[in-house]
Amino acid sequence: MVRRVPTDIKGLDDKIGGGFVENSVVLLTGKTGTGKTSFCGSFLYYGALRGEPGVYITTEESEDDIREDIKATFGWDLKRLEEKGLLKILSIKPIFPKNVSGEDVGRLVKLYIFNFMDKISTAIKSIDAKRCVIDSISVVEMFIKDPYLARAAIMSLIETLKSLKVTTIITSTIPEESEALSGGGIIEYLADAIIKLDFVPVAEEYKRTLTIRKMRRTNHSTLIHPFEITKEGIRIIEV
Repeated sequence: MVRRVPTDIKGLDDKIGGGFVENSVVLLTGKTGTGKTSFCGSFLYYGALRGEPGVYITTEESEDDIREDIKATFGWDLKRLEEKGLLKILSIKPIFPKNVSGEDVGRLVKLYIFNFMDKISTAIKSIDAKRCVIDSISVVEMFIKDPYLARAAIMSLIETLKSLKVTTIITSTIPEESEALSGGGIIEYLADAIIKLDFVPVAEEYKRTLTIRKMRRTNHSTLIHPFEITKEGIRIIEV
C-alpha cells in the first residue's frame, strides 16, 4: 500500500489518491502570480498543525518576506510555528561575485551546490522535518549555466531529499511566453509528480486553475481544476 501525505488543499487530495506519495518530490510549476507560494505555505502550515514539521527554503526572497506574504494572504502567524519547532524558514540566495571566470566559475558553482544541499540537510535534520519546500529551483538553474552540471545538481538534490525521508515541493517559474513546464527544462523529467498552475481567461477576468500533469504510483485526475485562494487556504472549485 502506497503511503500518502495529505496536501490539505481542499478538494485536491481525493483527486490524487489521498495525497502526495510519501517521500516523493513534487514539481509545482506555473507563471508568476499563479499561487505557488500560497500553495507551498498552505502545505507546510497544515502539515505543522498535524504535527509534521516543515522546512521552507526560499532562493529569491528573505525569511521575513515569506512570513509577511503568508500573513497577508491567509493571516497565519508562521513565527508561532517556528517558535514551537514545527517550521523553519531559510533563505539561500546564490551570490555571484564580479570578475570571476574560467576554472574559478566551476569551483564557485560546485561550492554553491555543496553549501545549498548542506544547508537544506541541516535545516531538515534540525527539526526532524517531514515536509519541505524549495521555492524556487529557477534561480538555481540560472546560476548553474552548464546544462550537464545543472542536471547532475538537481538529481543529487532529489536523491538527498529522498534519503532524508521528506515529502518535498519544488517550485519553478515558467517564463511568460514559454510552453515548457519549468524555466530550465530539466526538473520535470526528474520529479515524481508535476502540478501546473495557470491563469485562464473566463468571461472578462482571469481565473486560476490547477492541472495534475504527472504523479507516479497514482491514479490521478487529468482534468483542469479551477481553484481559489481563501483566508482558510486553497480550495478547488468543483464544476
